[in-house]
Amino acid sequence: MAAMGGSKHHLDTPSATSKPSTVRRNCLILFLASPLAATTAPAQAPPSADLWRVATASLTSPPALVTGAAATFWNPAGPLDQAHLSVGGQMVQTADILGLAGFLIGAQRTIGRSAQVNLLVGRVHIRDLVRTTSSPNSLEGSIPVYEFSVGVGGGFHSSTIEFGGLLRLHESRFDFLGEGGVTFDLGLRVRPFDRLRVAAATHFFPVDFSRDETTDYYIGAEYDVGRRVSIAGTHARVVLRYGTTFHALGGVDHTVGAGMMWQEQFAVDAVLMGESALGKRMWRPALGLSLRFGRYTVVLARSNGLNDLGATYRIGLDVEVMR
Repeated sequence: MAAMGGSKHHLDTPSATSKPSTVRRNCLILFLASPLAATTAPAQAPPSADLWRVATASLTSPPALVTGAAATFWNPAGPLDQAHLSVGGQMVQTADILGLAGFLIGAQRTIGRSAQVNLLVGRVHIRDLVRTTSSPNSLEGSIPVYEFSVGVGGGFHSSTIEFGGLLRLHESRFDFLGEGGVTFDLGLRVRPFDRLRVAAATHFFPVDFSRDETTDYYIGAEYDVGRRVSIAGTHARVVLRYGTTFHALGGVDHTVGAGMMWQEQFAVDAVLMGESALGKRMWRPALGLSLRFGRYTVVLARSNGLNDLGATYRIGLDVEVMR
C-alpha cells in the first residue's frame, strides 16, 4: 500500500486561479461532507458513512457477492467458510488529490456445521485537510474527518441458502462535530441450482426504520459458465456477474463483470461500474488479482477514481487460522 502521508491540502473556497483538479477535489469533499451538519438520529448511521461509497468502488465484484473474512461489511450473509476460524484485513486508499484511506478487519468463527459468528471493525477518513483563513498559509492543526464502526453478527447456512445479520455501532467526526449511531443489516445468498448464485443485502439500514440517506440496497447474481474452459492450454473456471445498488435517496448504480479462476489458486476479476455519484452517471473499470497459497489469500485491486480524481487501490489478506 502506498504511504498514508502526502502533500497537505487546503479545504477552502476555490479561487479563480485554483487548479481544476483541486477544484474537483474540494467539490467532492464538500459533497461528501455537507450532510454532516444535519442532525442524525442515534438509530441511524452518521452521514459521514457516505465516505464508504468511495471505498466500495474498489470492489471487483458486486458488493452483495463479495467473499472473504471482511465480506460481511457488505453482505452479512457471508459464505460458509470451510475453516473453523479465519481472519482478514483490507486497506483502501485513493490518490493523494482526494486523500481518502480506510481499513477493514474481519473475523469469522464457524459453529457446528451450519452457524457462523462474525466480528468486524472498519474506519475510513480523509487525511491532510489543514485549516486556512483567507491567507494561503495553514493554521495549526488539521481537520479530522472520519467514520468508525464496530459490528457483530452471525448467520446460518444450508446447502442452498445463506442468511445473516450484522449489528453495527458507528462513531464519526467532522472537525468539531461528532455523531454516533446504530444500524442493523440483513443479508441473503441463494443457490437455486449449481451454477447460479443470487444475493441481496441492506447496508447501513437504520434500526428505527427511518429513511436514512446513507442506506444502500445491494442485489447481485453470479453465473458459473463452466469448469472446463480452456485458456492458454490450462483449464479455468469462468463466472459472469451483475449487480445493482439502490441508494435510499434515489439513484441506481450498475456493475457488470467477469472472473476467471485457475485451480482455485489464482483468479482475475474485472468489472465495469456505472455510478450515479454527484448527480451524473459515470462508468469506470476495476481490475483485481487474487492468489491463494496454503492458508493465505492475497488480493490486489485497482479502479479508476470517482469524478476523475485518480485511482482507488485495495489490498487484502485472508488467513485460515484453524481448519
